Amino acid sequence: MKTAGIIAEYNPFHTGHEYQINYIKEKLRIDYVVIAMSGDFVQRGTPALFSKYVRAEMALQSGADLVLELPVSISSASAELFARGGVQLLDGLGVTDILCFGSECGDTDALMELAKILAEEPEAFQDALRRNLKDGMTFPKARSMALSAVFPESEKYQQLLSSPNNILGIEYCKAILRENSSISPVSIKREGNDYHENTLSENHFPSASAIRNAILDFNAPSIGDSSDTKHSHCFLSESSETSIQNFAFLADMAKKFLPANSLELFLQAISGNRFLLENDLDTLYRYCLLQETEESLCTYLDMSHALARRILSCRDQYETFSQFASLLKTKEITRTRIQRALLHMLLHIQSVPAQIPYARVLGFRKNSSALLGKIKKCGSIPLLTKLPDASAVLENAPQAMDLLNKTTFASNLYESILAQKNSASYVHEYRQQIIIV
Repeated sequence: MKTAGIIAEYNPFHTGHEYQINYIKEKLRIDYVVIAMSGDFVQRGTPALFSKYVRAEMALQSGADLVLELPVSISSASAELFARGGVQLLDGLGVTDILCFGSECGDTDALMELAKILAEEPEAFQDALRRNLKDGMTFPKARSMALSAVFPESEKYQQLLSSPNNILGIEYCKAILRENSSISPVSIKREGNDYHENTLSENHFPSASAIRNAILDFNAPSIGDSSDTKHSHCFLSESSETSIQNFAFLADMAKKFLPANSLELFLQAISGNRFLLENDLDTLYRYCLLQETEESLCTYLDMSHALARRILSCRDQYETFSQFASLLKTKEITRTRIQRALLHMLLHIQSVPAQIPYARVLGFRKNSSALLGKIKKCGSIPLLTKLPDASAVLENAPQAMDLLNKTTFASNLYESILAQKNSASYVHEYRQQIIIV
C-alpha cells in the first residue's frame, strides 16, 4: 500500500487540483491520496469561498481517498507554519510515503537544496536577515536579499523564491527536514495560470484566485447603488435579467474550469448563495476593532506593535475588509500578513501548536476502508471521526482539546454567517455529518 499526501486549501477545487490527484495515482502509481486541507478559514486571512464540507466532497468526488482538516491556527498561519502543520499531520498518520505538491520549477532536488540552507539557517544568513528586517524590508524581500549576500549561487535561489508555489514547496521540504520525517517530497510542475493570476484563460488550468475574482465581480453592487449592500449583495438576490445572465456566465465558467464531478456542488453553492467573500464579516470586524487596544492586539498571531498602532489609528476609516487591508498596507508589511493578523484578532488566535495532536476526518471514500484501518494501526495521533466523541478521545490532552475547540468555534462562526446570509437553519459543528462518497 503506497500513500501520498497533499496539503491544500482547495479554495475552490478546480481542474488543476484534479490533475494533481490523477497524476499521483496514474503516473506515480500511488494507491491512496490523503488531503490535509484548510478548514473554513484560509492562509490569506479570509473565509474560504465554500465550506470545508463542500470542498472536501469536491476533492473526494475527484479521486481523493481521505480529507483531514488542518486546525484553524495552522490554516491561517504563515507559509512556514502552514507547511509545518501540514507535514506534521500527514506524518502523524504513519502511512504517508510521499508529499506531492505543485511548483513553478517542478524540480524537487533544487527545492530541497535551498530548503536545507534555509532549515539550517547559518549564522551569516541569520545576521543578514535580521539587518534587512530592521531596515524595514518585508520578510520575503529580506530573505531573498540575505541569500544574495551570503551564498554564491544566490541568483538561482532568488529565482526559486520569486514564485509562490516554489516558496511553499521549499517550506514543505524544510518541514520534512526539521521534523525528521520519512516522507519523501515530490514536486510536479504547475501547469496553467500562475497562482496569483486574477483572470481566467481558455485551455489552461485556472488559479483559484481567478475563480474567486470571477464570483466577486458578479457579486458587486450595481454602479450608483447607494444602499448598504456592498458587503452582502448577491447576483442572485433578485430575479432580474442581469442576475440570470451573471449566473449563466458563472455556470459556463464552471464547466470549463471545474471537474465534472464538482460542477453540481459548485452550482448548488452559488445558486443557494452558500458562499462567503472576505467582506461578509465586516460587521464582526467593526465590533472587534471597537474593543481592541494596542496591548490586546499584540497578543494575536502575526501582529506587531507597529501594525497594532496603525490599525487603531485607522479603525474609524473601516469600510470593508478589503478596503481596510489596502489602507493598512505599507512597504514594510505584506497585505496577506495584514489580513492574517486581522483574522487572528477576530478569532482570538494567539499561537500555533508545536505539534498537531489529532487528525480530524472531514470525509472519505467508502472503498478506502483499508487506508483508515492502517492509519488506526500505525498512526501516532488519534483519528477523530465523530466530533462528539472528541472529549473522551482527548481527555488526557487538554491542549489538543483547546485546539479543537478553537477550530470548532471558527467553523461555527462561518456557519452562522452563512445561515444568516441565507435565512437558513444554523447547524452546529458537532451536528455536521462527515462526507462519505
